[in-house]
Amino acid sequence: MSDLLVTLATIFILAAVLLVATNRFPIPAVPVYIVAGLVLPPLVGDDLTLELAQWGIAFLVFIFGVNVEPGRFRTIAKDSEHVAAAQLVIVGGAALAVALGVGLETLDAAYFAIAAALSSSLVGQSLFRREIYLNLVHGRLVQSIHFIQDLFAIAVLLVLSAAVFTLDGVALKLGYGVILLATAVLFRVYAFDWLVKLSGDNDELIILSGIGLLIAFIGSSVAFEVSIAVGAFAAGLAVTRDFPNNLALLSGLDSLNTFFSAIFFVTLGSLVTIPATTTALLEVVLIAGLLTLFVVFVKPLVMVVLLLRRGYETRTACLTSFTLDQVSEFALIIAIQALLLERISEPVFQAIILASAITMITSAATKQYDETLSRIVARADVFSSSHEQLRTRSRVDSDLTDHVVIIGYGILGSRIAAVCDDLGIDVVVIDHDPAQLSRVRAEREYYVFGDAMVEDTLQLANVSESRLVYSTTADRILSDTLLSRVRDPDVIVRAKNTDEALELFEAGATYVAVPDLLASERLLEVIRELSAADGDTTQLRQREIAHLREATTVLRERGRGFVPMSKVMSEDTRADE
Repeated sequence: MSDLLVTLATIFILAAVLLVATNRFPIPAVPVYIVAGLVLPPLVGDDLTLELAQWGIAFLVFIFGVNVEPGRFRTIAKDSEHVAAAQLVIVGGAALAVALGVGLETLDAAYFAIAAALSSSLVGQSLFRREIYLNLVHGRLVQSIHFIQDLFAIAVLLVLSAAVFTLDGVALKLGYGVILLATAVLFRVYAFDWLVKLSGDNDELIILSGIGLLIAFIGSSVAFEVSIAVGAFAAGLAVTRDFPNNLALLSGLDSLNTFFSAIFFVTLGSLVTIPATTTALLEVVLIAGLLTLFVVFVKPLVMVVLLLRRGYETRTACLTSFTLDQVSEFALIIAIQALLLERISEPVFQAIILASAITMITSAATKQYDETLSRIVARADVFSSSHEQLRTRSRVDSDLTDHVVIIGYGILGSRIAAVCDDLGIDVVVIDHDPAQLSRVRAEREYYVFGDAMVEDTLQLANVSESRLVYSTTADRILSDTLLSRVRDPDVIVRAKNTDEALELFEAGATYVAVPDLLASERLLEVIRELSAADGDTTQLRQREIAHLREATTVLRERGRGFVPMSKVMSEDTRADE
């Protein structure tokens, strides 16, 4: 116990010192943790570090499972399945062929291919937190692709858990995995709400219930003699964030995420070791270099091509792909388990660890410059077919002028469009969410199905000839882009807070909507109405109930059924016919 406490204290002291030293620079925490781990080995034992890494991964996998809400990305689920499966086959197959070509043994080559094909859901979700929170298309794509890859990784872990690679042994482990996942899904659907009600909305009980589920599923995985990561992932799926008064659970998960992120990434850095001989060092560097090449360049390129073939525009394809350019934590679990079972050679294991540390650092750098990189790809016009797709899915008169351009056709966008219709003003809707295309085509005369961050989209909407551009999304990057490119018409954008709103006003915005501020002003109006109503609140209640029912109807229409990009493309074909 004392060794464990000393190790944890050392990890957090090293991490804290480096975080304080780099606090003034825009450096993400993950690279700092990994660098801190490089100086950890002389201070702690290897066996304890390896065990801490596994437990750190398990808890982070649990948190990722909790954060997965399948309903958020059901509109692009079919696209994600096809793209993720094709990427695993193409990248994994190519990596396997290269590994065998450079002389690796078959089993080592398989581990190399797995590390090349899988991406880190933990790093990806951390880097793409804003996009996921805003429910952007590429944020949903990233989360769903990671989820599918993790399911594949769990299947691999279950296969490798077999004591011997026989049909019966592998089938038994896969059966255990199915039992754990099925139990988690059933608990999520039928029992979790009951558990929340039983807790009486007590914050501590809800948090402890989640931790209790984690311990129960990990205990089951130990009893089944499969990786604890499988049980942790299943436990995450058993918990849903979609219930009233979930703030305590989310706060508790954020604290756990911070705690175990430091443990995992510091221990990851500590696992990077320098071989004793020059020959061994060169072998590790060569294998790690090849793996890094596949992860940083080949995998994103393949993903971009696959997403473009599914009909997504260049920017969405690039932003999605750039968040997949790191080695997965599941690949690390698989490598560690293989090392403990003596199924992987030391050079390949060290190469996977080294490549993981390198790509998790470079991935943070890629995220900082992803918009710039996507613009470079778009300007290179390598994928010219995306421009043709933009025009095929759009309908705007080239001589349209004095119109209003609305970016985003959700509740707010559709209501603004209705007001413009009442005033007799032409409207052009810009949206690139596959879930919205059918509705936009049915309701609007003019529309552009594309990304408003792309210059071609704005040109096709005749933005320069419009009277007003209204962005319904509180996306700062989009707002800054519009204010820098749109000169003549008025521009209305949204902001998350008053400080951001003032900055957008200074950048040239005609008006900035702050939802919290507008909501508070509306609440004050309601209070004044109640004060003047002399106890008769019937009219106020009826009006607000009708308003909420209208909004609920729109929300249900937006979330109805699967609308993958493949269906959008088939609709385009029928429209052309």
